[in-house]
Amino acid sequence: MSKQTEAPSKEISTLNVTAKKLYSEEVQAELAELQSDIDVLFQQLQSLSRQRLTTVGSAQ
Repeated sequence: MSKQTEAPSKEISTLNVTAKKLYSEEVQAELAELQSDIDVLFQQLQSLSRQRLTTVGSAQ
């Protein structure tokens, strides 16, 4: 599972460098806020997935 999270991190890092070159500070701030929201939602999704796996496993 760590391989899945490592690849997006590298892509995100590359995108952040590209964004700094192409966008104004205001847009960069908006992108950073959106990235933060994405990170939170991704963590929630992972948590829900673990809960679902636990529930499915205990039901069998």
